[in-house]
Amino acid sequence: MSDPGGWRVPEGYAGGTGAHQWGLAVPPGYEPAYLVPRPPRPRVVDLAITLTYTGVVVTAIGLVVGLVQTWQTRQSISGVTVTTPVSPSVDQAATVAGIAIAVLVTWLLPAAGAVITAVLTRRGANAARIVLVCLMGLFALVGLCSIGGRVAGTWLGNQGTTDLPGVNLSGPLTLVGLVLDVVAFGLAVTIGVLLLVPPANRWFNPGPGRRFVDGMTQVPSTHDRP
Repeated sequence: MSDPGGWRVPEGYAGGTGAHQWGLAVPPGYEPAYLVPRPPRPRVVDLAITLTYTGVVVTAIGLVVGLVQTWQTRQSISGVTVTTPVSPSVDQAATVAGIAIAVLVTWLLPAAGAVITAVLTRRGANAARIVLVCLMGLFALVGLCSIGGRVAGTWLGNQGTTDLPGVNLSGPLTLVGLVLDVVAFGLAVTIGVLLLVPPANRWFNPGPGRRFVDGMTQVPSTHDRP
């Protein structure tokens, strides 16, 4: 077989009985990655997944508390700050739309993202673990801001600095919401740490020059071949 245009098979690529086998040979010095079995899933990963589901429930309760508090506040200040009369149907539709948007943006989408990434993380997807850790960092930041807002509201309520009648910024719902925010913040930080500790990292990342295979049989690389 001739080589058109003067092209030749590179030196060292020949294998088998002749140069026509060069396409089946590995380049000189090429070493494939070690294929190693994935170790058993560590307990820290199982705990992180369980805490993720717990956090979804805690934030759902916190959302309900926040909506109830917002509704009570709205009922208290209705007619005080609104100077233009609004029909009850329009007012009710606006309230329902606001609640729906709040539930969708502040809880449903983040909770769905956390659950989906938690399921994929439990299956060993390293990309899902990274996304879940990033989500936990975002949730921790949002929770910290919420804690600060509730603490400021409680302080203002105790100081009596609000002039709105019927608005209690330091009431029981505020304290319940504050406790739930602290719990959610602690869960987010704990989950992020558990997914980054060395046992979890070894389960998700086989190490340089290695890849996971299914099963428990180790496939050696060319280093182990005679």
